[in-house]
Amino acid sequence: MPVFSHYNVTTTDIVTLSAVETVDSNSAAQDIKGPPTSITICNYDHSGDGCMVEVFIASQVGSDITDTGTDSNEADNAITTSSLTLTVDGTAATADVFTNEPVFKSDGTLIGTCTARNSNTEIVFGNGISQILENNTSLFTGTRYRVIHDVIIPGGCTLVLQEEELNYDSTVYALKFKLLNVSASQRVDIKVTY
Repeated sequence: MPVFSHYNVTTTDIVTLSAVETVDSNSAAQDIKGPPTSITICNYDHSGDGCMVEVFIASQVGSDITDTGTDSNEADNAITTSSLTLTVDGTAATADVFTNEPVFKSDGTLIGTCTARNSNTEIVFGNGISQILENNTSLFTGTRYRVIHDVIIPGGCTLVLQEEELNYDSTVYALKFKLLNVSASQRVDIKVTY
């Protein structure tokens, strides 16, 4: 029997449609859902406004990472489980790149997960960091692969992505959605089928 997840999106924040599935000694192969078999994206805005969307997969492991151009910009930080606010420089730290994403060193070592972005020069690791973080450390996040990009869905219309477009390793990649433009009445309804 199919399993469904539903999302109502009204902002340009990135939405995780399918998180990485963890395989460990406590999980059996039958517990892994795998990638979705289909995604239905409906532009619920009946005023006629089209919406521009993108769907992508993002690596959540240190072996497939991309340099953000952003570097730590403060004295060394020790390993901690407490919240850590980090000053950064280089490329501006944007919410799209960092918020709710694992952050890695250049060698793929996980630093921690960025839980918030305060400004272009400040990000937050709400659960701390698992590695010593030296000044001028380059910050990396998972590489992103676009399934669709800059696709316009007319008002009142639906786009369906099927299994062929959604074939990826769900133990390595998270499936994400972004509404690229928002009008006052914009709402996108998403149904994910497994």
